[in-house]
Amino acid sequence: MMDLDETQFQLIKSIGFVASFAAVYALQAFLPYRREWRLGTRSWFQNIPLAAVNTIILSAVCGACLCTVSRYAAEHRFGLFHLLGIPASLAAPATLVVQDFALWLWHMVNHRLAWLWRFHRVHHSDGGFDISTSLRFHAGELLLSLPLRMAVIAALGAPLIGVLLFEILFGLFNILVHANLRLPAAWESRLLPVIVLPCAHRLHHSVRREDHQSNFGTVFSTWDRWFGTWREARSTDAVRTGLPGLSEQPLTLWRCLILPLQGVARPH
Repeated sequence: MMDLDETQFQLIKSIGFVASFAAVYALQAFLPYRREWRLGTRSWFQNIPLAAVNTIILSAVCGACLCTVSRYAAEHRFGLFHLLGIPASLAAPATLVVQDFALWLWHMVNHRLAWLWRFHRVHHSDGGFDISTSLRFHAGELLLSLPLRMAVIAALGAPLIGVLLFEILFGLFNILVHANLRLPAAWESRLLPVIVLPCAHRLHHSVRREDHQSNFGTVFSTWDRWFGTWREARSTDAVRTGLPGLSEQPLTLWRCLILPLQGVARPH
């Protein structure tokens, strides 16, 4: 078992997040999708405070609960990997794949069920679409996803190294796919069959309702391809992002927090 306690787990995860954010932010300066983009757009003044609120809430409610579940499963030899005697060298990459599929499924369901869409539309209401959009989630959506994420780790008996690596990898891709990036066409042609890139996720954030029902993946593009929800996209495509009626004017922090309680939320 990987010898990490909850505090060390959170520290490594946080370092991974900061390093990922800095790296992708720097990359935007060299390969921008929108050349007029700059630090301090209106989206940042909505998304950074919302992320701060989420961090406080999640830290109070959960903390390092994913680490705790994994450690419990290891100590009690609980879960599929322990039952089958699968070594950590194989269980760790399997953990990455299964967790990514679970969150792909969760994302798709957020677009299918009206009561979940009420929370998820906070994320889609950002018309700016840059790396700060990766921080723009309602705390309710994040809290509702925790039982699923803990259940997957417990059912697998996922090793701590696999859980930690997934948290870092998913955090990196969540930032990357929301970035203001125009990648070279050759890169996109080679990488899109396997992983999600900004052009694909940008289409998912299009103001066009039919585009919302595609490209739900964050790390691997294979799930959308296998289940028929993939739509081809390239950085050369002109895509206007946001939600009609919510993206024309910046939402205040308070409006973002109470949005799930307002209006009729039609699933997208």
